[in-house]
Amino acid sequence: MSLVKKQGILVSVLGALMMFAVALPAQASTATPDKIAGNATIKVIQLMKDNRAHYEKDPEAFYRDVEQVITPVVAFDEIARAVMGKYAHRVSDKEVDQFTQVFESTLVHFYSRAVLTFDASQLSVSNVEPVPEELMKRYDAGRSRNVPVNLKVRSRDTEYTMSYSMMKQNGEWKVRNIVVEGINIGIQFRNQFENAVNRFRDVSKAIEKWPELMQQSEQEQVKELTDKNQGE
Repeated sequence: MSLVKKQGILVSVLGALMMFAVALPAQASTATPDKIAGNATIKVIQLMKDNRAHYEKDPEAFYRDVEQVITPVVAFDEIARAVMGKYAHRVSDKEVDQFTQVFESTLVHFYSRAVLTFDASQLSVSNVEPVPEELMKRYDAGRSRNVPVNLKVRSRDTEYTMSYSMMKQNGEWKVRNIVVEGINIGIQFRNQFENAVNRFRDVSKAIEKWPELMQQSEQEQVKELTDKNQGE
């Protein structure tokens, strides 16, 4: 397997862990986004280590647990609109809502499979950068759409740079996007959606076919992860 492909697999898994992680602690309007992100990432890695055997026997339980945990704390509506990009203005609000629901369910399943296949036993959080006060002031003043939270995760002898883009909805911090080793997860999905629109020559058809496309990607990724684990 090529280095690029290996890196892409790990990016997907780490992106999933980060998204799941931010959902674990109770949200508090007084908590800073870096504290939420750092503490949560540590907890989710430990959660996977402690419960992996159970989830491997009952993966559907993992999907259900993940869905219940992350739904309230990930801004799926914002992410879905960003994934649709310019095409969100070419369909009805009903279809945008339809894609948001489809995107949420398929994303949870897609990343859950990746996390279950990957050996997370070597992962640990090595550093969480405090959010500068100036960035918080800019956000509170409405001069920024999100607050970046940068951290590093170590896997064996390699350290990876991560970044959450976080925003407030109804007074609670939520994930709006994730960047892993410079790879923007939101942009990856936006490119995938645009390719689907070009393929089917219809935005509505791309929305309809999204679950099928995600299932294909999921099967390819799980196979790559399985091959990687067996080769190590």
